[in-house]
Amino acid sequence: MNENIYKIDVLIVGGGPAGTSAALSLLTYSEHTVLLIEQSNLEQIRVGEHVSASLFDLTNYLKIEKNDFEAGSFLPAYENVSFWGSDLPTSVNSIYMTEGSTFQLDREKFDFKLIEEVVDRGGTFLPRTKCTKFVQLEDKTWKVIVKHPDKEAFSVHANYLVDATGRNATICRQVGASAKKMDALMGVGFFFDLGEGTNLRQEQLLETTEFGWWYVAQLPKNKVVATFFTDADIVSEQQLNQQANWNALLQQTKQVKYKLKGASSLSSKPWVRNAATQISDSSTIDNFIAIGDAAAAFDPISSMGIGFAMTSACHAAKFIQEQLSAKTNEESLVYQKSLFKNFENYLSIRQQFYQKEKRWLSSPFWQRRNGANN
Repeated sequence: MNENIYKIDVLIVGGGPAGTSAALSLLTYSEHTVLLIEQSNLEQIRVGEHVSASLFDLTNYLKIEKNDFEAGSFLPAYENVSFWGSDLPTSVNSIYMTEGSTFQLDREKFDFKLIEEVVDRGGTFLPRTKCTKFVQLEDKTWKVIVKHPDKEAFSVHANYLVDATGRNATICRQVGASAKKMDALMGVGFFFDLGEGTNLRQEQLLETTEFGWWYVAQLPKNKVVATFFTDADIVSEQQLNQQANWNALLQQTKQVKYKLKGASSLSSKPWVRNAATQISDSSTIDNFIAIGDAAAAFDPISSMGIGFAMTSACHAAKFIQEQLSAKTNEESLVYQKSLFKNFENYLSIRQQFYQKEKRWLSSPFWQRRNGANN
């Protein structure tokens, strides 16, 4: 029986903003063929991320104008209020975005536009598709076994492999790239429906507690997301994966509980997601690179997710072009060195931000964040 083999220059695994940005950069500025694979069906609710106007510099680089996006993709963000280090409110965007115009993304509209552009420019996009095995051949190219629920398993032969799978860095782990995890932060949350007729401004609210901190943000279509960030052991001890316990912790807040008053939960059980700070090193593996959260994942307080995902993807695409032309791994060393430098700077700023909270110094959560580079 002959094996069904699909040949491609660059295989990108992960169809979020990092993966699509890398694909668009390659399709726009090179002649390389691109296959983009996404495991999900793209139907899950995405958290609308708070971004600065600098995002449009990235989309312009990818030859997508702001007006090309569907109406409502970028909602003006107002009143970013923080109860961090005090019971008194302060206006804050994030530890990195302190001035200028800011927006709340409609992630569904934003992500789908990027995917649409990938396909329009000649890229191949496969949703609901899983890569089950990665083998690097003697010539440093990759053989990847792929499964789709409606098709027979097939193989992809790619000259270059890109991990854009997010914080789990799934491909990095499978191909042996090293990774360093700096904490065990988790996000436990619900999506809520505010009901018809509600006309609230796009807002964000931060509130610290003894065990961690809360994040609440307005989303499109009268939705709101509420997430409690704490460490994995505290999630386990407090059994925060159970709705009753999560709600009990919510009722102990001074501000967040009022923000959610009258809202209806869209599920009976909270979702639990990895939010740890971590960094990977893909420079030791030929014809392979990690981008976005798979390369470096930052504390959600930094609001670096989308911006870093797209920036790292565009930089990586340049290195991929040079490596495929020169047949050398030298460019990935440059990429990784820059990544490490930026990550060290982030760790310093993150520590300074967490140290602003002095009210629960005996709490394990806050103690862990008051040591050097924790």
